[in-house]
Amino acid sequence: MLFEAEECDSGKAHEAVRVACGMLGDLFGEDVCSAGVASKVHRAVYDVLGTDDPYSDLKAKGNQVALELYPTAERFVARSKDRLRASFLCAVVGNVLDFGIGTGFDHPSTLRKEFTNLLSEGLGHDDTPKVRKLLSRADSVVYLVDNCGEVVFDRLALKQIKRFDVDITLAVKGEPILSDATMTDIEGLGFDRLVDRVVETPGFAVGVDIDSLHGEFGKMLRDADLVIAKGMGNFEALSETDIAPVAYMLRTKCRPVADAMGLPKDINAVKLFTRRRSPR
Repeated sequence: MLFEAEECDSGKAHEAVRVACGMLGDLFGEDVCSAGVASKVHRAVYDVLGTDDPYSDLKAKGNQVALELYPTAERFVARSKDRLRASFLCAVVGNVLDFGIGTGFDHPSTLRKEFTNLLSEGLGHDDTPKVRKLLSRADSVVYLVDNCGEVVFDRLALKQIKRFDVDITLAVKGEPILSDATMTDIEGLGFDRLVDRVVETPGFAVGVDIDSLHGEFGKMLRDADLVIAKGMGNFEALSETDIAPVAYMLRTKCRPVADAMGLPKDINAVKLFTRRRSPR
């Protein structure tokens, strides 16, 4: 909250933090979805700041840096023996662009310096073979994007997924929240040539609004043969639901998410969950 306040209006930082802490105290509980709590807290902070997109400048810079690095990533995939795995790795490496959470990537320029090093780490957990098997018999895939910048590298993964002759629905945020990509943020990136349709996730939500999963958006996810979800917010939300199979592609940037996924912290991961949980 402090990070986004200082990005937008440092004079309102104290009030933003006060409101956020008060809401966290009111909403905290064992039976609540962390992503849902975060959504409500961010909504309140945005109201204090008087803006609907405090990350707008960082999002634009994220896309700019990613576009500079894209030719390097494209060559990396082209030269790889397993292009699907390589494209997933590039998409996951882009997931480090998550501002204000203390990962050392609080500005897009950091990715420019560390991109090659992150690629060299490879995938610390790799369920690509399982995902490939699902894709080989799938008819429909829903791909939930995450942050700006990273969304540029998602194009590489989508190109490889399309080789399986599947129908692809790309889902972007319906409203600006954090650095997540909206319809406006992906304009001019050529997704119309890579996917069959682009839809917006309902509401103002970190990850996915749980309540929206009782409607048409939830039906679309449940009807898909495979959901691919980028980032920790989508894991926090969807892991609380009966939607499956879901392949999560992310960097494990915080201990609670890493532990919930059964993975080490700070690795590049593609992890497939196939078991359906009881719906919320």
